[in-house]
Amino acid sequence: MITPEVKSFKIHFGKKEVYIFPYWIGLLICGIAFGLVGAHQVFTRGLQVTGLSNQVPWGLWITIDLSAIALGGSTFVFGVVVYLLRIKRFEIVGKLAILLGFLGYSTAGMVLLFDLGKPLRFWHPIIFWQPHSLLWEITMCVVLYLTVLAAELLPVVLEHPVFSTHPFLDKFQILRKAINLLHRLADWLHSIAPVLAVLGLTLSLLHQASLGATYSVLSGRGMWFNQSAPVQFVLSAMGGGTSLLFFLSVVVFRIMRPGLVKDDILYDVARIAGAIVLLCIYIRVWDWAVTNYYSFDTEVSLQTSVLNSIAPYSATFWIGQVIFALIPGTILLLSRRVNNFRILMAAAVLPVICTVLVRWNYNFSGLIASISYSPFNPAVILNSYVPTWQEWSVASLVISYWLLLFSLAAHYLPFTSQASRH
Repeated sequence: MITPEVKSFKIHFGKKEVYIFPYWIGLLICGIAFGLVGAHQVFTRGLQVTGLSNQVPWGLWITIDLSAIALGGSTFVFGVVVYLLRIKRFEIVGKLAILLGFLGYSTAGMVLLFDLGKPLRFWHPIIFWQPHSLLWEITMCVVLYLTVLAAELLPVVLEHPVFSTHPFLDKFQILRKAINLLHRLADWLHSIAPVLAVLGLTLSLLHQASLGATYSVLSGRGMWFNQSAPVQFVLSAMGGGTSLLFFLSVVVFRIMRPGLVKDDILYDVARIAGAIVLLCIYIRVWDWAVTNYYSFDTEVSLQTSVLNSIAPYSATFWIGQVIFALIPGTILLLSRRVNNFRILMAAAVLPVICTVLVRWNYNFSGLIASISYSPFNPAVILNSYVPTWQEWSVASLVISYWLLLFSLAAHYLPFTSQASRH
């Protein structure tokens, strides 16, 4: 049932109102069912059913993985704002940020299960340490951070009335004892929230920066890698993740639960997102100038020309990473003057797309086109990659999972605490 304080989306057909929430959930379940077909193919036949190869080992799945992690970047931003800076007026928005972070990192974990090739060995990095590997460090950070996010999300989930007033709790005492134990655990986790915020910030900065640094050790790192890539990965995750948080905060707290969060708080979230996006694009443009304008490296210009001959890589930079960041970043920063949530929501979508494009470009430019190792006659080697239907199927599975859990949480979680001690 729909809780009374939540407004469900509906469509008017003449005088008839149709609630779209059940149909939306049904559509997502169909997406998951389609994804399970491709997942079965991957698990039974291996990676040979994909378009991946030794030359292009990272494809559609890794792009989704990196994007899901990046779009959960608002979690550590608002963990610092709420629990370290103690700006408590952002606490409700911070709970939504925790949800987005958990969904992003759990989605990334699902993608990696398919991309590993042998998913039953997912536990190997935890037992067999490889401290000299960037990917191992990223794996450990993601595993630990997902654990921290689960600990932060538990108190939010237990705030639902079903965990305190459901008749089954009185009928089955073992359930009552289990829930009471979970509530005590949630209270303890809430009491150490600043510690969790510090852990989340540390782990996030480590693995977000390491994701950018990973391309420095690839044989075909491509024209997109640069010395500021780790910083760009951190800032793009913060900007894109906070922009997504603002967009969904308007949906959850202004449309579905009007009045739960004041408009001034939402404007401030937009301003934070805009400031981070503009800072990121400032560094990105300066880095482009250093690499392409002030550099005399002929290999870079050779590779750039070849890339532009096969795909609009320069266009994706200027349109997707500059315009999609500069204009909306300015609009979000001036959110109070704009004073129009429709315009602000439209502007917030573009930094999200920009963040995905950054991951896409880093992932493919370094693998589709690579420079040979010959020191006397360097040449650009072009590879090819086309995702198969099995890859799109698995993509449907993980994206539908993200949307399904978010839809259910947005519809049923109260995002407010019933306990006065909180």
